[in-house]
Amino acid sequence: MFKSDSIIVKITLLFIFSSISFILFVLYFINYEINKSNNIIEQRYNSIVSNISDLFKFGYDLKSLQGYLLDIGFYQVKDEHILNATSQRYFLLYGQKDKQLAVNSKKINGHYYIIMHDTTNNASFVYTDYKDDVDYLNYYLIALLAFIALIFFYILVLNSLLPLSALRREVKKFASGNMNIKVISNNKDEIGELSQEFAKAAYTINEMNKARVLFLRSIMHELRTPITKGRIVAEMITDTRAKNRLISVFTRLNIIIDDFAKIEEMSTKNYKISKTKFTLIELMQNINKMLLIEEDRPRNVILDNRDAEMIADFDAMSLSVKNLVDNAIKYSSNQKVIVSVEGRDLVVKNQGEPFKDDFNNYFQPFYSDGKENIQKGLGLGMYIIKHTIETQGFKLEYKYQDNSHYFYIKDCIVSDTTES
Repeated sequence: MFKSDSIIVKITLLFIFSSISFILFVLYFINYEINKSNNIIEQRYNSIVSNISDLFKFGYDLKSLQGYLLDIGFYQVKDEHILNATSQRYFLLYGQKDKQLAVNSKKINGHYYIIMHDTTNNASFVYTDYKDDVDYLNYYLIALLAFIALIFFYILVLNSLLPLSALRREVKKFASGNMNIKVISNNKDEIGELSQEFAKAAYTINEMNKARVLFLRSIMHELRTPITKGRIVAEMITDTRAKNRLISVFTRLNIIIDDFAKIEEMSTKNYKISKTKFTLIELMQNINKMLLIEEDRPRNVILDNRDAEMIADFDAMSLSVKNLVDNAIKYSSNQKVIVSVEGRDLVVKNQGEPFKDDFNNYFQPFYSDGKENIQKGLGLGMYIIKHTIETQGFKLEYKYQDNSHYFYIKDCIVSDTTES
């Protein structure tokens, strides 16, 4: 099925309109030519009738007048149907009482005839110069050939445009992350060239993505080796405090690498979203582990609505909220973050100065607004947050009010057990 606003439908409608217009023009033209020819023939026959009457007045007898008609290309018609169609009421009479001749022209079955009636002998003679080869069949034949040519060009154009539908499907497939693009058309026209160039571009992008993934995975693999060795060495330190700090550092580095692995999977659309139901306290406990916030340390995160439930991908939501909380702690003026629930929205709030630039600019990787404290992070925090939230089908909204930043993850809460 083609959409009503597709190019193929428009071309088809144009062809139908052109065909109807062409047929109407041909009919009008042929009818015009027929009328024009009939007018000329009628004038000619009337002139011949006038000449015959004049010759009869000047003494020409019936036989001489018949010879005159034969000399100018006429022939006698002996068809009974034509003879029966003649009538004296159409005749004009000339001559004396003892010698009279009735003569006139008449159109019968679309053709003109000259009728001479000898009233003395009561005999009628019909003449015409009509020939079958002067019919309008040639006009219709030319019109038919032109219409066939019009249909041929329509099929030719339609055949060139048909690959567009398949090409559109390949573009949609490419947009969904499927890089297995095939060449739709090998024609030498623009659509064929576009199909071939698109397939080449998709192949190039696919190879670049593979190289990027291989590069990132190689880096993460190479980073894990020294981290693992460092963790082993840290276990050998006798100073418990120094040992725990080093272990925390290496654990944090390992978590960061795992986060990058998830981000890489999401960016290449290889990550499969698996939504489950869990509570806000379960989410925050996992985030505390990721941020290495221990129970005996001063609490930077204030959690309201602990038992509120949400349905989301646990790992992706943990990564999103972890980065929100991490950024909020870093850039908060009092080092405090409040995580709460408003309706169906999860809210992360922290005090601080307003953003210097437009909020949407901070979603760009490694964006810097020139503030000194912006260099504390990796420059990917907001980019990761937005990407992981949208991957789950949620929306991130922001507002600044009363010297505080509010980040809303919309419609992720399914129940708030603290509500009365």
